[in-house]
Amino acid sequence: MTNSALIQLASKALPALSGVALTYNAKHNLYLTTGYTSASNNTYFKGVRFSPRLAVHYDIGQGYAYTFLNGITLYAWDGTKASMIGRRFYGGFDNWRTFSETFARNEAIEILKEYLLGQAKISGQTIPEHQVLSFSRQMVEEMENYQKQIA
Repeated sequence: MTNSALIQLASKALPALSGVALTYNAKHNLYLTTGYTSASNNTYFKGVRFSPRLAVHYDIGQGYAYTFLNGITLYAWDGTKASMIGRRFYGGFDNWRTFSETFARNEAIEILKEYLLGQAKISGQTIPEHQVLSFSRQMVEEMENYQKQIA
């Protein structure tokens, strides 16, 4: 699949990106939406990564002194349809997060782990948490590596 075909597909399939233009930022290995600037002079945009099985979307802000993370949404992705499997929000008085690749990756891993543990519980299965964590880490790393391959 070509880069432009993937961008078009993702824009249609991911609800948070409907009708939004995406560009690739090689430095951060992210597709980025066009930002908008608020009255407080912060610029807000979304960053997105894909793989054949997952898509993650980051709500990012750029302030005067730093880049911050407002939220992460993780989707199960089958190549044509996305289903949200978890979301976290940051900000407010005591929950600010400076954007860091390490923090964002760890949060995506944790969201996926929690989702998979919940699905195991619903289905009556018992899977050791460390195995689910290892699998979640592998899935997120595969997404990051896949993103680099298609860019």
